Parts: sequence; C-alpha cells; structure tokens
Amino acid sequence: MSTEDNKALVRRVYEEIVNQHNLATELIDPNYVDHVPGFPPVQGIEGLQQLISIYRNAFPDMQVTIEDLIAEGDKVAARFTFRGTHTCALQTARSLKSGKTAMTWV
Repeated sequence: MSTEDNKALVRRVYEEIVNQHNLATELIDPNYVDHVPGFPPVQGIEGLQQLISIYRNAFPDMQVTIEDLIAEGDKVAARFTFRGTHTCALQTARSLKSGKTAMTWV
C-alpha cells in the first residue's frame, strides 16, 4: 500500500471505530497491539473492544478529529483532538509487587 493508502486506512479506523461506534473488525489485524501510556498493552480485537467500551462508558459522545497524519512506509502517526463529555470515572485497578505497580486494569 502507498503512504496515502495507509493514511486513508488510519483515517477510516478513527472515523468508523471512534466516531461512528462501529468496530470494523476487517480493519483490525487479529494480532493488534495498542500501547496506551500508563497501561499494559491492549492485545487483539477483543482487547480493543474492551478498551473502546471503557472509554465509551466514560465519554459516551466521544469524537476524534484528525488534525494531521504523517506517513512513511508502513507507519502512520496521527495527531488528533479528542472531544467528549466526561460522565463517569475511568475505572482502574492496580496490582502492586515489591512496592511497584506491576499491572493496571482500565
């Protein structure tokens, strides 16, 4: 795929999954990994569904506006604005080990 095709795919992922509330599984690799700062990696389509559900619960009207897409080869970086009404806390739990955070659940 060209860099323009890759950017179009990323734009479609944000539009369909976040803005239209449609988990378009045909756009997500079964071995998908999402690295969210402060949390363990989200893995697979099921993990992505859980993450989206957590955010949708806290921000039921969430919307993403893509400001910039930068692509090189098979990598695309997105700069976006996230908007939504915060209606409840994001639920988190932490597992501690030897005085350090060992795992976080959202």
